[in-house]
Amino acid sequence: MIRVLLLGVAIMGAHSIAQAEWYAGGYGGLSTSGSITDATMPLLGQRLAEQQFPQANEPLNSSGRGTLTQTFKTSDVSLKNSAIFGGKVGYFFTEEKLSWLGVELEAFTTNPKIKTQTLTTAQDIQYQPNTPAPAAQCPPQNIINPQPNCPASVLNRSSLTLQESSLRVSTVAFNLIARYPGQFFQPYAGVGAGAFYFSSSNGSIQGRQFRPGLNLLAGTKVRVTDEWGLFAEGKYNIANVSNLDPTFGLSGMYSIFHLVAGVAYHF
Repeated sequence: MIRVLLLGVAIMGAHSIAQAEWYAGGYGGLSTSGSITDATMPLLGQRLAEQQFPQANEPLNSSGRGTLTQTFKTSDVSLKNSAIFGGKVGYFFTEEKLSWLGVELEAFTTNPKIKTQTLTTAQDIQYQPNTPAPAAQCPPQNIINPQPNCPASVLNRSSLTLQESSLRVSTVAFNLIARYPGQFFQPYAGVGAGAFYFSSSNGSIQGRQFRPGLNLLAGTKVRVTDEWGLFAEGKYNIANVSNLDPTFGLSGMYSIFHLVAGVAYHF
């Protein structure tokens, strides 16, 4: 009799979990290993190029005026570790006989400040005057001070010091989730598209913008009761930053890893 009762309780518990289609949860953790890779600073680069080739901005009828193009690349910009906090709400398609598949909406924020650091820089400048002088009158290219009406190609290598900047990244993401719908242990993985809001109000880099990005995640949930579950999760975010600030025009690929843990309520 006791065995029958225990079996009945187990079946009812499993059925209850299976019908817990909606859930909401909150979490906190650590953002780490953040950086902006493939970094460029086109606004700073343009100013430096115009300083080296002031003739590019001469009047239209000047023989020295021409076309100036440049790229200003730097080493990766490192970000500090930071606390992360967020929440989510989701739904698994159990009534549709797809209990392994779900959708999720989440929002989280982190403050991975830009570290004080010295970057190595490489600037490639190309200058072509509108009315170039004969080749015989122009010295070889790749010189420091080219003639105003002569083509030039210059590669400048240097360094740049950035002061700490208060970067904050707030994200809203819509995820597609696949899980193993176990009674107690439910490992899962997901992929989502997000809107990333970057903002910094002090330091070398000051600016704000919305950018689209990718949210990848994987974790495990432990169902403590029919309604309550505990979960641990790893998240990886990437987003393309473009001209974040008006001084340097910081651009590149933002990437960061998050480790979080939280509690979820199923209903």
